[in-house]
Amino acid sequence: MKVKHWLMVIGFSFLFALSFFSNPTYGAAYSPYPSHNVSPGEVGGKDQGWKSSRKLVYDVYSGVDGKPRWQIANRDYGRGTQPYLEFTGWSALVGYHEHNASNQETYLWAMNQRTGKSYIYQAEITDLDASKDLEYNRQNSTGEVYNACPKDAYNKSNDECNMYYHNVGFVAHIPLNELFPNGTTEDTWKLKIIKKVENNVVWDDLKVPFHFSDLDFSLGKISLDSGLNAGNLVMANDGVARRNYPRETGWSGGRYFTNNRTYQRVAQNEANTVVWYGVSSPEEAGQTRWAGSAYWIFGGQPAKLSYKIGQKTCPDGSIVNLDQTCSIKVDIKHVDAKSNKILREDHHKIKIGSDYSYTSENKGVFKDSQNNPYVAAPLNQQYKGKAPENNLSFTFTYKSSLSDPTRIVEMEGSTEGMTKGDYLWELRRVNPSKPSQIYASSNFEITGKHYSVRNVLNRISTNGVFSEQSDKPMALLLDLKNLQNKNIQYDSSYEYTNHYSENYMCKDQQGSDCFDWVYKDTTAVWSEPYKKVFDLVKHYGESLRLLVDPSFEKMFNVTGAKDLQNITGNGASGEKGGNLIVGKKKAIDMSKDKTKVVFNKNYYERFKQAATSKAKDDNNLPTQSWIDISPGTMEYEVELPTDSQKSKSFMYQRKNGANSYYYAVDVDKSLRSTYQNQSPYAYTKYALPLQLENMKDQGLVNDTKRSYTLNWTSDYFFVGKQTGFIQPFPYTKYLRDMEQGKGKLPSADEIKNIVNQEAKKNYEQQTGQKFNDTLLHADSNSKEGLYGSRTNLNRYYLPISSDSALKAKQPYENKVLLANMGLNDATLIFGQKFNFERYLVGSVVDDAYVVEQHDPTVEIASYPHQVNVKNDQQPKINAITKDHSAEKLFEFRKTDTLSLYNQLKKVINLGI
Repeated sequence: MKVKHWLMVIGFSFLFALSFFSNPTYGAAYSPYPSHNVSPGEVGGKDQGWKSSRKLVYDVYSGVDGKPRWQIANRDYGRGTQPYLEFTGWSALVGYHEHNASNQETYLWAMNQRTGKSYIYQAEITDLDASKDLEYNRQNSTGEVYNACPKDAYNKSNDECNMYYHNVGFVAHIPLNELFPNGTTEDTWKLKIIKKVENNVVWDDLKVPFHFSDLDFSLGKISLDSGLNAGNLVMANDGVARRNYPRETGWSGGRYFTNNRTYQRVAQNEANTVVWYGVSSPEEAGQTRWAGSAYWIFGGQPAKLSYKIGQKTCPDGSIVNLDQTCSIKVDIKHVDAKSNKILREDHHKIKIGSDYSYTSENKGVFKDSQNNPYVAAPLNQQYKGKAPENNLSFTFTYKSSLSDPTRIVEMEGSTEGMTKGDYLWELRRVNPSKPSQIYASSNFEITGKHYSVRNVLNRISTNGVFSEQSDKPMALLLDLKNLQNKNIQYDSSYEYTNHYSENYMCKDQQGSDCFDWVYKDTTAVWSEPYKKVFDLVKHYGESLRLLVDPSFEKMFNVTGAKDLQNITGNGASGEKGGNLIVGKKKAIDMSKDKTKVVFNKNYYERFKQAATSKAKDDNNLPTQSWIDISPGTMEYEVELPTDSQKSKSFMYQRKNGANSYYYAVDVDKSLRSTYQNQSPYAYTKYALPLQLENMKDQGLVNDTKRSYTLNWTSDYFFVGKQTGFIQPFPYTKYLRDMEQGKGKLPSADEIKNIVNQEAKKNYEQQTGQKFNDTLLHADSNSKEGLYGSRTNLNRYYLPISSDSALKAKQPYENKVLLANMGLNDATLIFGQKFNFERYLVGSVVDDAYVVEQHDPTVEIASYPHQVNVKNDQQPKINAITKDHSAEKLFEFRKTDTLSLYNQLKKVINLGI
């Protein structure tokens, strides 16, 4: 191939030799069009020797590592603004002579084998320098080259000396309009590179060892590549080191590329002037190794600059060149405007830009199934214009003349009047400090299938009390006292029609024919005999009544707390004991039964003593000790028709202060004035307040009933360890005030401080003596005392005074009254029976546990002890005994005995 090129060049050189001029000045005004004829010179290439003067080395940059990418740019180089293909690179005749800005030129030679035409374009010189890149035995990356050749040196190998290669960069500017003028659909030019240094001119095939991305030009694409084998690189020299990375210096460890072996390019580095190519090295298991482009012969074919016009797919599906006119399809449909039935389809093809005109068919061309003629609707339909660049679709619509279709129709599947729903009442506490109220509601839904319904009227009433009505579901909150033991009447009615009229009007009338009757509206027919009236009470009668019969504010008196589960209120006939009615609910569904309710249920609240309660109904005491005042843990359970008991905000218990009491037969003398019975009930002379202290929500039972546990407290009662003196603390008052937002509960320390102060004051007022005793259950070690559960403070201590009405071995009963319980605000009363076998204190004849008396039990002559009193001691003894207090605690116990003993001991020898 090289020989053939050489012969061609000899002839070409002869033609241009007479007009060959010297190099243009570097930096002068640039033009890609040579100002003189250019001889391509001799063929050369990288395979030539360093001293041959024909070793042409070059690179075309792909556009990586900061190098410009190839592009098409509009420039004006004296022939008007036009598009130029631009790419960059460098070239040099290595070993020939020093290169500088004024002694070299680079040209691109385009040859068309089809036409035989060829053009040579001068490249623009840039200041890229390849001296250090091509330096043999480089000592450093900058500065002078190693072993530089003399300026007048020619044809030197680089191992003899290193030449300078200044200003070897170039930018190619190839006028595309000249190579691919208008009308070109496809053409190809082969490119060669010509390098001129002084008078030495050498050319070689231009090859690019990579693939440029196509560029848009005119109506097609520009491409430049060297074929499928462009990535094959052939090593052109011996002793070329296999470098680990571009421009690596130093000894290679004896690793060299194999001369004349073909390697596959995998990467390239364009950071400097000379491109370094990374290839897959078979010598090192395919690892990438690098060498500069001066040592590589590019494989592939001479670069081809190609243009191919693009093609387009026309709207009608045909494919033509971009410079050809497309055809479009015109689809015409003749359609029944009402049913969209296609009466006929027509298909045409026309050129884009041509004129078209289409009109509808005349009357009678088409007929409907009843042989009515179709008429174009609207009239005078026409489509005309110039064919656009898209397919056209035209529809002509037609309508036939019709008679008036207005008619009265009975709705399919209609029924007589029907409804379903529920109606109820229940006790509901809205204000926690007020009694319960009646919540009454009805929710009826029309289930009859009707075309139209009007005048819906729901009613809830009680004769002589109230009457309410609404067209919506109803919910009322009523005063219970006005409704007790009266019926609430529920009803629902409405008017309906199952017939409707489909009304039409003529929209398009021509002469006596109406071509298009259009639907106007559909209206209910309320005239006779189509109007009907439904009234629920006519079907269910008295079943629509609910008797309001809760046990509201009723008192229930049972023997003991365990019997609470057996109380039965109003409306609970046949129900298990412990039930107080709180609501009723019925439901009807005329699709199931047109005369009887499908649901009928009463709802209850229940009280009972918890199985874990420690309180006893019967208390058999060995002596005058104590009984728990608290009625023990009680259980409360409620279910309501609306399931309002499931709400977090559900309120059932009334909170209006202390309204529960513990009625005691007798109390300690010191407590009688404090707990004098001032309640509405005269069960006993004394009433100790009870207050609900703890109400624990136990959640839902079987997902229906809400359950709570209730615990009461009384005032706290503290007892002196030595004296037996009882000091109360009004804990229920603090608890009541806290619930009413008037304060907070005192701490255990605060209670202890108050009780100690009150005990000292009251004891001194009652006995005249100082209180030097300690109170039981007031220390922090007592688990059931003040600092613990406090259950030992809720105790009724039987009075032991001699004037107490309580006698040994006699039955007594205290009463517990719990007021405003549950939604019924019921009052629960039950007894707490007790007796005691022996007196706690008394004389020997009383068979008391503790004998405290002043009468001698044996004759004086039998006393084993005696005390001698002298005459001068008698006045002192009289003075001491004269001041001795006559007050007795519990009517028998002297409170100053110890102080009397201590005083007498100072006067006489008591011998004890």
